[in-house]
Amino acid sequence: MSEEEGIIFGFPAFIGIVLLVATYFWHWSQRRPAVNFPPGPRGWPIIGNMLEFANLAPHLAFIQMAEKYGNIFSVKIGSNWAVVLNSAEFIKEAFIKNAVEFAGRPKIYSTYLLSEGGQDISFGPYNPKWKLHRKLVHTAFRNFATGNNSRFENLIFSMTPKVAEILDKKGTEAFDPKDVVSMAIYNFIAQLTFGKQYEFDDPELVSWRKWSEEFSEVIGIGLVADFFPILRHLPTRGVAALKRLSAQFTAIVEREIENHKEIMTLQPVAEPKDILGTLLQTRQDMIDQGDKDISIISEVHIRLTILDICMAGTDASIFTMCWAIACLVDHPEVQEKVQQEIDRAIGKDRLPQLDDRGSLPYTESTLCEVMRYSSVAPLALPHATTEDVTFGGFFIPEGTWVIPNLYGVHHDKTLWVDPENFRPEHFLDESGQLREHQEGFLPFSIGHRVCVGENLARAELFLIFTWLFQNYSFAKPSGMEDKSYSKLDVTTIFAVPDPFEVTVIKRR
Repeated sequence: MSEEEGIIFGFPAFIGIVLLVATYFWHWSQRRPAVNFPPGPRGWPIIGNMLEFANLAPHLAFIQMAEKYGNIFSVKIGSNWAVVLNSAEFIKEAFIKNAVEFAGRPKIYSTYLLSEGGQDISFGPYNPKWKLHRKLVHTAFRNFATGNNSRFENLIFSMTPKVAEILDKKGTEAFDPKDVVSMAIYNFIAQLTFGKQYEFDDPELVSWRKWSEEFSEVIGIGLVADFFPILRHLPTRGVAALKRLSAQFTAIVEREIENHKEIMTLQPVAEPKDILGTLLQTRQDMIDQGDKDISIISEVHIRLTILDICMAGTDASIFTMCWAIACLVDHPEVQEKVQQEIDRAIGKDRLPQLDDRGSLPYTESTLCEVMRYSSVAPLALPHATTEDVTFGGFFIPEGTWVIPNLYGVHHDKTLWVDPENFRPEHFLDESGQLREHQEGFLPFSIGHRVCVGENLARAELFLIFTWLFQNYSFAKPSGMEDKSYSKLDVTTIFAVPDPFEVTVIKRR
């Protein structure tokens, strides 16, 4: 046989081998991680089901998948298997009735970098060390903020004069409310964590906002290495950006830690004035008492806790307030009813108080409806199983990602009447009072991984929202009357309304 004939006859064999290998990898990619694993759509080799999210936001794709596979199903995200929980019933059963088994966090590269190997609260593994760490932070929140209404209210309203000064100068000018909302929230978090109050144009505050927005952008789209771990060793732009941003924040917090330690040395009996001071004082008390658990609250833990607070406490609150303005501009009749209730219960001559909540059921229901309708964290942070577990009639191995579709629950037609429309009445009973525990309302998630700052965030949003609409009315600029500002279009880890402009009128 000539060399040419060998090549010709060998080519089909080569193609056959390629097809055989491709077929093997195809079937291998379809294999579920266990017998009786939850069903789900077929994926592609290497990328899994990620093409499903190319033209449709994940939370919306999951709703469609649930119609075919049920409210517990599986998807493959890159090289990671995940179980999706698409109903309030399954989420509560998993995170409350089987709380320990579903309290883990996935081993994701970006969160591993951020948490320096899982040393924070948001991304750390569920274990006794994590539980004690979380308890200390919860106590710090309660002692410094949510357990003292007047202190918390003073903290919030120390920055509203700056907001009023900006809004009062707007006149008939159309503007994006996100700018002033962002500066107010960042200032509040800076006071809460560091005890620092800024002018809104302070270069340090502006720099912090730019850092936070870039940080959220990197985290929001995720790192390629999160889905394909083999790529974590390559010098990708996302990894480099995350490391750079993490180093910048570390420098900020370490500088504040040194400042606070110097104050503690000069004023050893002074009461802490912020969360960082409270945590440092707790650590010092443990050292003085020879507490064996002192390793639980090292300065690294404290620094990463501050990172958690800054990440969760800024973006979620900013987006919620932007959604609130967007929804009430789209629904001026709701805005008017909120203002009428505030006028009756509070008037215009004093600041709102947390004790006013019982007198403002429609205002509270409107804020709850903003959180339900927008679902700023539509999929929350993913959980992971801490052990092999049988759940919902299926077997789920240890370490499997578990994704709660909070958006799916908040827009479930079996739980809500007309869920795709903004209706504060979703949270009112027949007598017009607030429904305290509404089935299927999970904006802060539930279970062991519920947001540690839930009470603080609810109090913050109530005071800012009530003050804002007590003093101002918002409307669409001329020519924008037919544009929807509260259109739901979510493609990242946070739900962000499309940029919009409003006009503002000071209420007399």
